[in-house]
Amino acid sequence: MLSVLTLALAAASVSQASCPADVTVHGALTCSSSFAGTVAAAADSKLGGECSDSACYSCGEPFANENQVASEAVYSFECQLAGTVTMLITDLTCDLDIYVLDDSCDPYGGCLMGSTAPYDVDDSVEFECAPGQVYYVVVEAYGTAHLEDASGPCTDDGTATGTVYDPGYTLSFDVSASTGCAEDCDDGLDNDLDGDVDCDDSDCWVEDLCCDTDGDGYRAEGDCGGDDCDDTNPYVHPGAPEGDASGDGTGVDNDCDGTVDEGTNDYDDDGDGFTENDGDCDDGDASVNPDATDIPDNGIDEDCDGSDTTTPEDTQPPEDTDTSDTEPPESDDTGPVGDDTGDDDGKDGFGVCNCSAAPGGLLGGSLMGLFALGLAVRRRS
Repeated sequence: MLSVLTLALAAASVSQASCPADVTVHGALTCSSSFAGTVAAAADSKLGGECSDSACYSCGEPFANENQVASEAVYSFECQLAGTVTMLITDLTCDLDIYVLDDSCDPYGGCLMGSTAPYDVDDSVEFECAPGQVYYVVVEAYGTAHLEDASGPCTDDGTATGTVYDPGYTLSFDVSASTGCAEDCDDGLDNDLDGDVDCDDSDCWVEDLCCDTDGDGYRAEGDCGGDDCDDTNPYVHPGAPEGDASGDGTGVDNDCDGTVDEGTNDYDDDGDGFTENDGDCDDGDASVNPDATDIPDNGIDEDCDGSDTTTPEDTQPPEDTDTSDTEPPESDDTGPVGDDTGDDDGKDGFGVCNCSAAPGGLLGGSLMGLFALGLAVRRRS
């Protein structure tokens, strides 16, 4: 028998509470979820307990305040829209109970609605939810620990004395009966009859199924309210590296910052008109590029020709000091005519004049000779 339970909740603000640290939350359900799972029969219960200890599930139809000590599987669910949500638990193999807890994850103080009906293959629970509110869905394996009381013990022979196994189940949502889950976003149908199907329906814009279609963890821009500028490419999202593995540009704005290929070999990062692929050997310095003038001897290759220009060394020969072709110095021989005392070797060289040493030069020497001759003539006469 399908047991449908209804819970009316006042609208609540989004809460930041969560289950205790030792409680494993197996997954986050959405209106499009269909999850098949099992409960580990041998595990200890982390939520249930005795009512005398304020640890049992305080809600449930037809039986509330049940002492529950069996293991459980816990899921979270965030409500999309204000309205009712019908949650299905189907394909049951034995007696399992299902509960909906508020964001406190407390089975005693936060139990909102539960189905504790006798075993049937299919069951469900319906509740009213507030948009943005987090709820916890608990599948409690009653038939694994309460063998004498369970209407369908989770044993191999269906009796209280059989061997206990891990029971299975399937969780899903009846979107057609849920105003808080207006559109199933992955079935190809217009469930809420508003003319929009699946991700084209605004009801689905809170789900990653529609707003993170490439699975990169970033929601799409626009209606989805995210900042992923291409939700079809997992390599495009805020913070993604630009370019390819070789460092070249791809013509794609990978990091969604509005600039294409910055930091790659195909982008002029320093604004000097050249990229690395154009021959710029330092694209972080606008004074360095193939058109720049290289400054010699500063250790920087400004024109990117592979080396720094250096000043050439002085290779001219030293000044010529050879005086072999110059005029010899004038003699300072001042001796009388015929006396070659100015000669270094002290000899009277025949025909040696040394005229430059006589007063008046050659002309003066001749006149003196004539004067002496005239005196001699006069003495003889």
